[in-house]
Amino acid sequence: MDKAGSRIVGFSLFVSQWGRLTVMFCSLLLMAAMPARGADERPPNILLLVSDDHQHSALGAAGNPIVQTPHLDRLASQGVRFTHAFVHIPICTPSRAAYLTGMYGPHNGVTFFGKKRSQGVVSLAEILSKRGYQTAFTGKWHNDQRPPAWGFGWTANVFAGGMGPYTDPKLVQGADDPPRVTKGNITELIADAAVRFLGERDASRPFFLNVAFTAPHDPRTPPPEYERMYEPERMALPGNFMASPRFDPGTLNIRDEKLLPLPREAAAVRREIGRYYGLITHLDAQIGRILDALEKHKLADDTIVIFVGDNGLALGAHGLLGKQTMYDEGVRVPLIVRHPRLEGRRGETRDALVDLIDLLPTICDWTGTPPPPSVDGRSFAGLLKGETPRVRDAIFGTYDEKDTPLFRMIRTERYKLICYLQLNREELFDLQADPLELKDLSDDPGLQEVRDRLRARLKELRKSAGEKVDEPAAK
Repeated sequence: MDKAGSRIVGFSLFVSQWGRLTVMFCSLLLMAAMPARGADERPPNILLLVSDDHQHSALGAAGNPIVQTPHLDRLASQGVRFTHAFVHIPICTPSRAAYLTGMYGPHNGVTFFGKKRSQGVVSLAEILSKRGYQTAFTGKWHNDQRPPAWGFGWTANVFAGGMGPYTDPKLVQGADDPPRVTKGNITELIADAAVRFLGERDASRPFFLNVAFTAPHDPRTPPPEYERMYEPERMALPGNFMASPRFDPGTLNIRDEKLLPLPREAAAVRREIGRYYGLITHLDAQIGRILDALEKHKLADDTIVIFVGDNGLALGAHGLLGKQTMYDEGVRVPLIVRHPRLEGRRGETRDALVDLIDLLPTICDWTGTPPPPSVDGRSFAGLLKGETPRVRDAIFGTYDEKDTPLFRMIRTERYKLICYLQLNREELFDLQADPLELKDLSDDPGLQEVRDRLRARLKELRKSAGEKVDEPAAK
């Protein structure tokens, strides 16, 4: 474990909650007092593009032969695509809080819908504001309060909810404005606001612009011309499509899983996939507008562009529809980084494991800004440069339905262990031999040592993430 990882484990195991708040407060004072690294050089702008419920494989650049994403493919050809990026909690609110704080849910307080950020937890926008950045936000805001309370100084066309209609949505502009119906398509309205900011930004300061789209989240209603691009009968089903799950993991009664009846009919799933791809291609076109605006205002050479999904989506894989799963369809997301100041890093891929919480310390590295010592994330700046082969040996995943703990997961480069806490059940997959997670090896006697090692490591990760663990994750 590296030095930063040791500090994280130290905080979570030995420091009381009051101690954590005290240390975070002191770290902010220290950040304000110390000179930033590279203060004589203007730090780069940061453009963070976030999609909603985006499968890691739903990109042309990822090898998908059907979905059309020319602008994201171009971004990948100009930067680095991370093939194994993950989220800690695969639902909107916690995943967004995670990338904005660099912390696991138990540490930042946001583990489910409606949960509030814990007192004293610092956001990326607040950190960059102290560095002199102009901070801006447009799009889906599914966390407590409004974006200004998290450090965003400029806001426009903010959707203050989890999901809604794509046409004529209710949006807010300022911190205290009530939601008002805004004519147009929400994906286009979010892009409109981003383009507008790039034109009216404070040119004397670097900027951090977070553009959080609602697409391709359901309701799956793409503009008609985009829906017509994907005929249902031409849509390929997932390689691990099932009409019904092998067992009820405890989520079959939630909204996402009720969008289609059980057993899943192949024709209905194909239709949903076609509409989903239509939303993604429309989203891609709007991202193209934003990238064009960077070029128009001569900002591309000074702007790091990051594209990432907030979580994945099953859409028929394993008999599931939603993202509330520890299978890769739920927790694995697309991630592309275009860093214009890194010569030669174009069109490359990185297979190392990274987590959304790693974005905050990485951006801090790129901007010469000290991150709070309490963050759980680890910078992958060296990974992007090709200087280090990996930053994590494992990914930790979790999902609770409100206050009922359901899943815990550890995923290494080769193996995945999923613990169903309410079922006293496990699944073990050899991802090297079985990337679609079809063959459960949890009863294989030849893998007892592997299971024991994964269980022990999972217990360590749960504790380091702030969970109270007195017993093994599963028996």
